[in-house]
Amino acid sequence: MKVSVETLPSSEAVVNVDFSWEELEKASDKAYRKLVQKVDIQGFRRGKAPRSLVERKLGKEYIYQEGLDDLMNETYRDALKEHDIVPLTQPDVDAPIMEMGQPYHFSLKVPILPEVELGDYKSLHFERSEADVTSEEVEKELETLRSRQAKWEEVERPAQIGDQVTMDLKLEVEDQTVSDLKDNPFELTDDRHGLFTGMDEQIVGMQKGESKTFSATIPEDYANEKLAGKTSNYTVTLHKVEFKEVPELDDAFAIQASNEEYQSLEDMRKALSDQLLDSKKRKIRDDLREQVLNAVIDQAQTTVHPVLVDEEAHEMMHQMGHLLEQQRMSMDQYLMLMKKSQSEYLEDLKPDAEKRVKQQLVLDAVIKQEDIKVNVEEIESLYRLYAQMGQNLPQTEEQVRSIATSLQREKAISRLLELTTDPDPDAELAAEDDAAAASEEAEVEQSEDAAKLAAAEASSLTETSDEQAEAEKAGE
Repeated sequence: MKVSVETLPSSEAVVNVDFSWEELEKASDKAYRKLVQKVDIQGFRRGKAPRSLVERKLGKEYIYQEGLDDLMNETYRDALKEHDIVPLTQPDVDAPIMEMGQPYHFSLKVPILPEVELGDYKSLHFERSEADVTSEEVEKELETLRSRQAKWEEVERPAQIGDQVTMDLKLEVEDQTVSDLKDNPFELTDDRHGLFTGMDEQIVGMQKGESKTFSATIPEDYANEKLAGKTSNYTVTLHKVEFKEVPELDDAFAIQASNEEYQSLEDMRKALSDQLLDSKKRKIRDDLREQVLNAVIDQAQTTVHPVLVDEEAHEMMHQMGHLLEQQRMSMDQYLMLMKKSQSEYLEDLKPDAEKRVKQQLVLDAVIKQEDIKVNVEEIESLYRLYAQMGQNLPQTEEQVRSIATSLQREKAISRLLELTTDPDPDAELAAEDDAAAASEEAEVEQSEDAAKLAAAEASSLTETSDEQAEAEKAGE
């Protein structure tokens, strides 16, 4: 037997195998001994019939082919093991018809898990930024909380910017009704974009019970090309004007806004400052983490086979489907709104899918290089974390392996940060973030940023804002 294995730059392996006729004879003997146990031959107990009778019943070529198939499978498995090759899919086999009495040659090509050649990542160095919070940022947060506590009070005066008006609105473009809303609330702003650009300034000064017709121009860059740049004709009737009444910034506001967690405005300011500081520290660490990881990936040399990219793209779409379900939307509805077929959507995912696959391959290479391991206690700790969040994960072999892989990759990133940056002054905060990242990856098997992006996309498509609803209607 002659076996040769060639690894191609395209992340594929080609296996060439030559069998002598003697080896095929031996393989056919093994096939006979296997088949005789399954074949009923009159006058003989199972397993006792001579080969000549088994050949007569099944055919001589059938027995030889059975032996050849078993020998090919065994040789392929041995070649993978000997050369430490991890196949990604079933191989593409070039197997000619066997000729009795002749040696046999076959070859196969299979996509394989690519090798990764890491660069000199230990020579990299990145500076860690310091986080600080200004009083202006704290006051901005207070104003946001204050706005959330605001109440709308109806007023008997002309509408102003910042008011909320309730009105009937009919919008026409070239005799086509684009929008026909009844008792619809709008918060007037001097910075409106999209379909209703130019509307607010015309509403300012109107009073309850008043009707008005006017025109505006839809922006040239509006998403619906059929409407972009055209004149929009409005007919409106105003039913109600409301003023936003915001509470005073005092201790009573702090008590109410915090559900009595803080008893004074200064306590709330201090807590907001601490929260902003923690948020900035996490943002700095996330940015540094991404910077280090991208640099290590850029140094590395590897070839990602399209099979891996396709699998990752399908996994991304699968996870997107779960996120859409939380928004009460199906994947088919999402694709319809996106005006894409499933194949087009998968094609759009491929650049991000390839980036993720390469990141995983590089991190796995770092794990091997740095001999990073996880122990049973760490895995059990993550299971307990899930349980505290109300999620009892199954302790199957596949799930444990997924969690272990996630933990290893997070440890690999932490190791890269240790090697390429100064010591982290907030190591405890970083450890919490690492555990959270590992748990999220184990749960959804995708990066945190991608999950947030997908959720944002799904949420944006299910919003019921007037402009989006009418833009979709206009696009039909």
